[in-house]
Amino acid sequence: MSDSRLLAVLIAEADELVRMVTADMLADVGFQTIEVSTATEALAVLQGSVTVRMLITGRGIVGDGVALAHLVHHRWPDVGILVTSGAGADLQRALPPGTRLLSKPYVFADLIQEVKAGLAKEQDEPSTAPVLPSGVPPHRGANLGNGVGAVAGPATEPDKT
Repeated sequence: MSDSRLLAVLIAEADELVRMVTADMLADVGFQTIEVSTATEALAVLQGSVTVRMLITGRGIVGDGVALAHLVHHRWPDVGILVTSGAGADLQRALPPGTRLLSKPYVFADLIQEVKAGLAKEQDEPSTAPVLPSGVPPHRGANLGNGVGAVAGPATEPDKT
């Protein structure tokens, strides 16, 4: 990794202080950071013109960080994913393959190590992710309250409008 500024890290975290401190820590070592507070905002960034190489998401963001991790894993398989949570190691089973888990509260050195490890893995291993998630029930667009439902899966029937 010769110039980490070319690698955008998307930080999706509901807690403004945690989001700002995380962005500052990563910027201090040379990463370009983008901060958002919801899954909907994260999806807008991922669909935009900036090339995101790593997503750091809190489990409890509006739109559900675990659901966001699954969606990103399948739609953008080249993006490394790091989920932060105070829930403990049991959460790892609910995450997509290859997703890194960092327990809150975390320290600067652990964050940087996890980001670099996630980026290195994504560069070394080409993705063979299936087009649709396996074992994850698709959202049908009916529950839009969490900010992810309409984009998380295919519609069950054609649009008749």
